[in-house]
Amino acid sequence: MSTNSNCSSGCLTKDHATYGECLRSKSLRIAYCNSAGGSDASRQKRWDAELNEYRAAVSQGIEPDSTATRDIRKAVDWSEKTGVAYSEENRHDYRVDKALEKVA
Repeated sequence: MSTNSNCSSGCLTKDHATYGECLRSKSLRIAYCNSAGGSDASRQKRWDAELNEYRAAVSQGIEPDSTATRDIRKAVDWSEKTGVAYSEENRHDYRVDKALEKVA
């Protein structure tokens, strides 16, 4: 196999006419470049994960207080513990019912 000086060292095919063509074939993307300033891809990944977690909770009928991970997990945990989909109204009704059970 002959090496093509137009290709990167990690190129599998080594048959590109230019170095740019070789890089484009890998579908390289530059997402963020200022990690020292806090503008790196990890912030976006956390944001996406948080919204995916929120979407999953809402699809189960759960209504978290916010899109913050701690609120989502609190709502999911509460729902699993009580067997009722979390919402502000359900939480209030559940507390009232529990209080009435203690009185009765």
